Amino acid sequence: MKIAIADDHNLVRNGIADLLRHEGLEVDFLASNGKEMLDYAIDNNPDVVLMDINMPLMDGWEATEALKKECPNVKVIALSVLDDDLSVIRMLRAGARGYLLKDSEPKELVKAINTVYDSGYYHTDFVSSRLMKVVTGGEANGEIHAMDALTDREMEFLKFTCSELTYKEIADKMFLSPRTIDGYRDSLFNKLNIKSRVGLVLYAIKHRIVEV
Repeated sequence: MKIAIADDHNLVRNGIADLLRHEGLEVDFLASNGKEMLDYAIDNNPDVVLMDINMPLMDGWEATEALKKECPNVKVIALSVLDDDLSVIRMLRAGARGYLLKDSEPKELVKAINTVYDSGYYHTDFVSSRLMKVVTGGEANGEIHAMDALTDREMEFLKFTCSELTYKEIADKMFLSPRTIDGYRDSLFNKLNIKSRVGLVLYAIKHRIVEV
C-alpha cells in the first residue's frame, strides 16, 4: 500500500508521515498543496491519499474532485480541523472515502487507512456508519419507498440541502420563512430516518436525487 499526504503545514505532514512509518506503513510522497498531490497521483497512482482541506493553489475539495476524475482508483481520506457539516458534505461529494479530524487518535488514523484500502470506506462516529450506508448500499427495508412520501416542496428542499447554502439562504431561495424550512428539515429527518444534514446529502446522492 502506497500512501501520500497533502498538507500545507510542514510539521504536520512530516509528523503524520513519521507516525505512519513507525506503524510500518509506506509513505511515498508529501505534498504542500492539492496541485502537487494531483500531479504526483496522475503519474504514480498512490493507493491512499490523506488530504487536508485548506491549502494554497488547489484546496482539498478541488484536489479530491480532480483525483476522482483523473485517478478513480486513488482513495482519499480527508484529514482536517474543520468539523462543520458543510465541510464534510463537500468532501464526500468530491469523492472522499472517509473524514477524520486532526485531533483523532493515531490508532484511528491507521485503522482508517487500512479499512479504506481494504473495503473502500471508513465508518467513523463523526460520519456515522448509518449515514455512510446511504452511500455504500446498506439500505433498510422500505428506504427507497420513503421517497414516495416526500412532497414536491420537500424534494426541492432536499436538493437545496445538497448545496453550500445555509438554511436561511435556502429559505430565501424557496421564498419561505426559516421556520417553514425547519419544518421541512424535521419532516425529512422523520420520513427518511436520518439525523443530520450530512445524512440528507448522502441519501440524495445514493438515490440519484442529485448528481456528484
